[in-house]
Amino acid sequence: MKAGIIGCGFIGNELAIFIDKSKELRLIGVNDIDKKKANDLVKRLKNNKPKSMELNDLIKKCDLIIESATKNVIKEILSNKNLDKSNKSLLIMSTGGLINNFNLLNKIKNCRIYLPSGAIAGLDAIKTVSGRIKSLTLTTTKPIKGLKDAPYILKKRINLEKIKTGKVVFEGNLKDAVNRFPQNINVAATLFLASKFRNIRVKIIADPDTKFNTHEIKAVGDFGEINAITRNMPSKNTKTSYLAVLSAINILKTLKNNVRIGN
Repeated sequence: MKAGIIGCGFIGNELAIFIDKSKELRLIGVNDIDKKKANDLVKRLKNNKPKSMELNDLIKKCDLIIESATKNVIKEILSNKNLDKSNKSLLIMSTGGLINNFNLLNKIKNCRIYLPSGAIAGLDAIKTVSGRIKSLTLTTTKPIKGLKDAPYILKKRINLEKIKTGKVVFEGNLKDAVNRFPQNINVAATLFLASKFRNIRVKIIADPDTKFNTHEIKAVGDFGEINAITRNMPSKNTKTSYLAVLSAINILKTLKNNVRIGN
């Protein structure tokens, strides 16, 4: 299967290294608005040397397109005329980019779309009770460094360095959370896609005393309660949990599996 990666940051590099060792996948193209990042990624690979491609060429030539850039590129990918083919698959890491582009997502009829569970647990259970949920909350706690330069933090001029103990820096609805913390809260978008529950409440806590990215989900309905807590070690990119990378790698490992566990 010919693969291409859009976005050559930490996640893109990790997935490229995995594919470079794979017998089932062959990386033929990479894309990044920063050409140096794309070229540096290619240099790191040992078994195969993909080409740096324009986004349209990559989508046209690859069977598997992997998005690991930012939510801002999702619209361009979903609207590309070469995407919706029966022989193509798209793996999306920046699920927050789907929130404002459901009209484009719903038009895709042939291309298979994969959304990794990312940094959270419990999505199988949440999908199972979709339509029966009465309340759903996501509480995310991150180290100070993981929230640095988030648009909301900058706009509100929140001085993270002055926070001495865990403090709520945001509380609101899903759409606001995704737009105001675009690099921190893809888990909220993924949770919505699994639950189809429109009134998710999101709370974000900055904690100088933690080293984990912690995501706590609580769903209540006539089925009872679902509670899931995941404490993730940050990756080299402090805004990203390493579990998010492992989740994507697991999808790549199981693309051709006949037996699948869970929903």
